[in-house]
Amino acid sequence: MIKLLLPILFPSWRFFSCIGPSPRIEVGFAVDKNSAPQEWLPFRPSPKKINFPLGLQQLFHNPLWNERLYINTCTEHLFEGYSEFREREIGQRLVVAVLNKEIVVDGAFHYLVFRIRALEVEAGQVRDDVVFVSRHFALLDAGDKQ
Repeated sequence: MIKLLLPILFPSWRFFSCIGPSPRIEVGFAVDKNSAPQEWLPFRPSPKKINFPLGLQQLFHNPLWNERLYINTCTEHLFEGYSEFREREIGQRLVVAVLNKEIVVDGAFHYLVFRIRALEVEAGQVRDDVVFVSRHFALLDAGDKQ
């Protein structure tokens, strides 16, 4: 009976063959569809420190973290190969973040572009490569219809 309970109490993490690249999403804004963003901003960077009450609250209710995990899953799938669905999912969620004022846009920008950077440790050095740049997504004003 104890042999059956031990794997439940002490799970094995050997199913991870290696640590893969860590995705980072950055958001840029463009005036028109033909221009490239001049500046890239990190999307929902991890906080450096979380106090105890906030950590306890986020343990039970943290919808932004759940959405971030979903977006990271989409980015990991884009590592494996292009998917229009995954690109659209990430882009639409970023546009909603702009419309909800989570991401503040300074200036008269009409398009959002995101890129995915992959951080990976190789031979003790951190490699930081841009692995994907999205198409332009229109930023609709709150009064516009999608």
